[in-house]
Amino acid sequence: MRLAVVGAAFSAGGAHPGCRHGPEAFREREFRRWKKGLQYPVFWRGIVREASPLPTHSGSTITSNSQRLMRQTRRLRRGGVTPVIIGGDHSCAIGSWAGIAAAQRQPLGLLWIDAHMDAHTPDTSETQRVHGMPLAVLLGEGQSKLIHLAGLCPVIEARYCCIIGVRSYESGEPERLSRLGVRFYTMEEVQRRGLPAVLAEAWRRVAAAPGGFGVSLDLDVLEPMLAPGVSVPEARGLNPRLLARYLRQQPGKQRLRGIEVVELNPARDPQGQTRRLLPKLLSSLLQNR
Repeated sequence: MRLAVVGAAFSAGGAHPGCRHGPEAFREREFRRWKKGLQYPVFWRGIVREASPLPTHSGSTITSNSQRLMRQTRRLRRGGVTPVIIGGDHSCAIGSWAGIAAAQRQPLGLLWIDAHMDAHTPDTSETQRVHGMPLAVLLGEGQSKLIHLAGLCPVIEARYCCIIGVRSYESGEPERLSRLGVRFYTMEEVQRRGLPAVLAEAWRRVAAAPGGFGVSLDLDVLEPMLAPGVSVPEARGLNPRLLARYLRQQPGKQRLRGIEVVELNPARDPQGQTRRLLPKLLSSLLQNR
């Protein structure tokens, strides 16, 4: 497996402008150390920066961001390289996975690890922030320009998609996911059944996709006392040490087509404790025991 890290310095779709600085913080403080400990060759591919330097939620900015990131990930996958995307607000997932899926000839699976469902459309979202919509877009629902970004719709087939760690959502999201057939695991279910059982079950489902699969991990899924550097913290999250342990145990990682970790917000991480979790989480997704 050959890896290329791409930064997605986006905040236009999110709740706090600080998250656009997450990729640069990772590059400056963590990338070299992480690279040394990997068994795979990895290189830094650069940062895709916001189309507009001004805080904006305009559709044109989001579309431009997504198109430019899509071209990067598509080019890498076509060259046999596995993209590792560091965001930025979670709207970056639209471009990340559209590009990866466009390079595949078969359906792609996706494990979405997040405190939120991110399954709104403009019809159900009160805030209209696109970081609350990317999974719906990838599943083929939402704004036409975004759902057809890569010329295929949907980007992700619902039967190969799972969400783990949900504990904050609004009306319209669970109904949409249930209608489409996405399996989602709330924190209540994770606590009742245990993270090992839930993660193994979800992993099997997404890994069954004929075209391989990917993982999109929003750092706000973690317990905010242990990982405060996110834009939208939610109480009662996952323990990062345990999550890394059980991710490391999952099989079939040679079928990973991409990895994405998003929402690192250095402005809310003054001691760097959230940033320092990234190498451990990334390594756990790429390596086994």
